[in-house]
Amino acid sequence: MENRRSFLTKAAVGVAAVSRAPAASDQFTVGFIGAGSRARAALIPQFQFNPAFRIAALCDVYKPNLDEAASRAGGKVDTYGDYRRVLDRKDIDVVVIATPDHWHVPMLIEACEAGKDVYLEKPVSNDIDMCLKGIAAARKYDRVVQVGLMQRSSLPFLEAYKEAQSGILGKVRHVVVINPGGSAPRRDPNAAGQGAAARGPSTAPSDPPPGLDWEMFQGPAPRCPYSQSRQRNWRSYWEYGCGALSDWGVHLLDVAHWYLGVTEPSRTAAAVYGWFNRPEDNRFPDTAEVAWQYPNFVADYSSRSDVLGTYLWGDDGVLFVNRNGYTLRSVAQRNAAGKPPFEEKEVALHDEPRNYEASFDSDSGRHIMNFLACIKSRQRPVCDIEVGAFSTIPTLMGGLSIRNGGKTVAWKGNGAAIVG
Repeated sequence: MENRRSFLTKAAVGVAAVSRAPAASDQFTVGFIGAGSRARAALIPQFQFNPAFRIAALCDVYKPNLDEAASRAGGKVDTYGDYRRVLDRKDIDVVVIATPDHWHVPMLIEACEAGKDVYLEKPVSNDIDMCLKGIAAARKYDRVVQVGLMQRSSLPFLEAYKEAQSGILGKVRHVVVINPGGSAPRRDPNAAGQGAAARGPSTAPSDPPPGLDWEMFQGPAPRCPYSQSRQRNWRSYWEYGCGALSDWGVHLLDVAHWYLGVTEPSRTAAAVYGWFNRPEDNRFPDTAEVAWQYPNFVADYSSRSDVLGTYLWGDDGVLFVNRNGYTLRSVAQRNAAGKPPFEEKEVALHDEPRNYEASFDSDSGRHIMNFLACIKSRQRPVCDIEVGAFSTIPTLMGGLSIRNGGKTVAWKGNGAAIVG
């Protein structure tokens, strides 16, 4: 077992360890669009902690979220219900977009047009074509766009990357990404006999709560009646997200893309799925498996009950990595060169700062520091919009397969098509 202190004596891979806080001179002024749980718990504290940034504006369509975010930001910020008021401000250099997925790219395009650099929460979108439009906008207006797949800035993931690149696994032909659960609530609060004790917000149509601009929440999405579930569990609805598959699946699959040098979406995607814990409805299913075909390997997404993480299966060894560290073990008696199996290795970084802890050493803190460096240098960040989009698109291809009865979806170079 290796701890963080011994780990940090090794050479950093890809992203240098942060040794000191950036200077507060030449501050960049930041506007937040979206003040939900992710923004309030992680992103606002991280940007506020970093002296190179000054949060000047917050926007959200739900006033209780906006008020709480303003309080966490110290109260010295302007608040808006319309994101366009943030983009109109000439003093704002950087926009953080942390809205539901269906709003990501429309806001990204407008932010790029307005000359802002963007920190965009993952996944890039819930729509394949919009992912491509996001890339085009960033390139057209020459903007720095960092997608929030912060594992690319994580020390344990960087160390595991070095192992994957060493060749110790042999030829990697199979990737498995596991996201246990992550579906809509098992019990529907509207089901007979369950009453108020049932878990989860109501799926029954109702009037929006005070302080919510439901029209603005829906934005570019098809119009639907308001329900508590649509507001609070929006990821489960196809109009706004792609369920657990694009929520956590994009994190897990992005690791495999990174380690194996993938620069395009998968060739194909096909899904099997079911509604076994709740009645079938218009939400993401409670159980799903997706298979992807790449030129040199196959990959599987699984919602099985197991430890969350990414497996790379090679002819000589298997690597498993998640936010707790990684393990490396041999699967062969001898490798192709006749060498005996290597010794199992386990690295757990128990004292690494948590992602929700404002720190320059946390994954999010390091990711924001890389974003900052690229704002200054005008280079592409470690998770540039194209990287994030090409890791998002296979998950959306899997969602498209689910919505079309499990038919195979193929990537055609500039879009996806149903072929099965």
